Amino acid sequence: MLNYVCEPYKELEEVIQTFEEQLELFFSKDFETKTNKPKQDENLGQVFTSAILAKFMIRLLRDNLKPNSSILDPCIGPNTFFKAMTEDFSNCHLKGVEIDINLITEEISKFYESPNRTLIKGSFFDLPITEKFDQIVQNPPYVRQELLIEGANSKDSIRYNVSSLLSTIPSQSNLYIYFLLKSILHLKEGGVMVAVIYDSWLYSSFGKFLKESFLKLGRLESIYHFKKSAFDNVEVGATVIKFVKDNNHKKSISYIPLNDLNDLRTYIGLNSNCIKLKQQELLTYSFNNQSQINYKSKLFKELKTIVSQPIQRGTSAVVNSHFIFSKNELPELKPIIKDVSRIKTYTVNEENAYILAVNGSISNETKQYLESVKNEILKTPTQKFIAVKRDIETKRDWYKINLKATGNFIFNYYLRNNIDFIYNPNKFLSSDNFYILNIKNNELANFAILNSSFTRLNTLSNSRSQGNGLRKIQLYEFKEVKVIDVNKLSELTIKKLELLGKELMNVSRYEDDQKHIIESIDLLLIEEYNEINCSSLTIDVLINEIKEYLN
Repeated sequence: MLNYVCEPYKELEEVIQTFEEQLELFFSKDFETKTNKPKQDENLGQVFTSAILAKFMIRLLRDNLKPNSSILDPCIGPNTFFKAMTEDFSNCHLKGVEIDINLITEEISKFYESPNRTLIKGSFFDLPITEKFDQIVQNPPYVRQELLIEGANSKDSIRYNVSSLLSTIPSQSNLYIYFLLKSILHLKEGGVMVAVIYDSWLYSSFGKFLKESFLKLGRLESIYHFKKSAFDNVEVGATVIKFVKDNNHKKSISYIPLNDLNDLRTYIGLNSNCIKLKQQELLTYSFNNQSQINYKSKLFKELKTIVSQPIQRGTSAVVNSHFIFSKNELPELKPIIKDVSRIKTYTVNEENAYILAVNGSISNETKQYLESVKNEILKTPTQKFIAVKRDIETKRDWYKINLKATGNFIFNYYLRNNIDFIYNPNKFLSSDNFYILNIKNNELANFAILNSSFTRLNTLSNSRSQGNGLRKIQLYEFKEVKVIDVNKLSELTIKKLELLGKELMNVSRYEDDQKHIIESIDLLLIEEYNEINCSSLTIDVLINEIKEYLN
C-alpha cells in the first residue's frame, strides 16, 4: 500500500514490487466497478463513497486483518465498504448500522442474511459502547454544527446517549467528529479504524481538538490528503485516515499529499512525496501549501487585532428567497449590499438590493406578504427551512432580524480570482455574504495593504477548497489572516500607500489597471519586508504561491 512505499527502510526491489501490486489493484476491473448509487439525503450529510476509494480503504484494513475479525461500519449507506471486501474477509464478523431506512434495499437486506453479518436499522449513537470491534471502516455523515438541532443526530441527543468524551467536543464541530470519536471508543485495544472525511480538521479550530483526541486515544498511522477531492461529483478536499488504538507514539505518521482519486492511478512519488511526521507534530504541522513568506515576522499582525470593533458577518435575511428584493417593493425594505459581482470597482458607491427588516410597526401590505410567505414555508418539504419553521411555530415575530453593525470595509468570503477588500466609506448595510471590518487609523494605507498580494496569499492559505476553483474562508479563519502592520512601516512608505489606496478606490476590479496598482503596492511592501527580515523576496514568489491555490 502507499504507506508501505513511504517507509525509508525498505529495499528498492521491495518498494517496486509493492507499488506494482498497487497498480494491479488500481487497474483491475473489480476495482473500477461502479455501483448505482441511491439519492443522497443532504439533511443527513450523505456523500457516498466511490468503488475505487472503497477498495483503497479496504486494502488499508487488510494490512491489519486477523482471523475472525469483527468489523463495524457505523453508517453503511449503499454498503459500499462491505461489498468491496475480498476473500480475505470471508470469515470476519460484519456489523453495519444505518439510520436512513430508504437506503436499505432488498440487495442489502439479503447481504446481511448471511452468517456472521448483522444489520442495525437506527442511529449509531444508540449502539452500546460496550460493543467492541477489531476494525472500523466508515464514511461518516457531514453535517454542519448549526444543523445539529433536531432528531437522532442532534447535539443534545448525542451528548445524552454517549460518553463524557463526546460531551466535551467543541460546539463548532461537524457531525463527523462525533462519529469518529465514538467509533474509537468502540475499538478494541490494538484495533484499527480507516475513515474518509473532509479535510477541514487539518486546519480548523475544532480540528485541534480532534488531533489531540487522536493522540490521547491512540495514534494516526497514515493520512492520505486529497486536496481537491476524494468523492465523485463533490470537489472538496478530503482525507483518508488510518488510526490505530495503541500507545506506540514512537511510530511516525505517513502524510501523503494527493490531488484527487486519479492520483491513485498515477501516484509514483514514493519516498519523495511522503512526509514522515512525529505523532506530536500532528498538532503543529501546516497542512497547507508551504510558503516562503515568514508570516511569523514582527511585520505582521492578525486581522482581528487591527480593527476597531469585532469582525462579523453582515446582516442575515430570514430566508433569502423571500426576504431579499431587487426592487423597493414594500415600505419596510432597507437598502443593502448583496451581490458582490455588481460591485465593479474597489469602492461601494450604492446598495444593490433590499432586505425586509421589520423592527417596529408593520404596514398592511407587508402583513399580507408575511402571511403568504409563512404559508409557503410551512408547505415546503419537511427537512427544508427547519429553523424558520420552528420560529414560526414558537415566535409571533418570527420575521424579525437583527441589523448588524456596518463597517468601512467588506470582504466576500467565497474566493476565486478576485480576493478583494472593498472600501465602504459610506458604511452601507451589508448582507451576510460579506465579512464586515472597521479600521479607523491609516484608512487608505490599510486599504492598500489589505489588497496586497501578502494579504491575498495568507487569506488563501487560511481558506478551504470548495471544488471547481472555488474556495471559502470561515469567519474564525478570516480573523486570523496575517496582514502587514502599518505601524512597522516607514512614514514615506505609508504616504505612498495612501496615494496608491486612493488610486485603487475607483478602478475596475476586473481590468488591468488594478493589477498595476497592486503590483506597485506589492513592490513597496516587499522592500520593507526584505529590510526587516534580511531577505531577498521577489514579487514572482508571491504571485506563484497565489497561483498554487487558484489552479
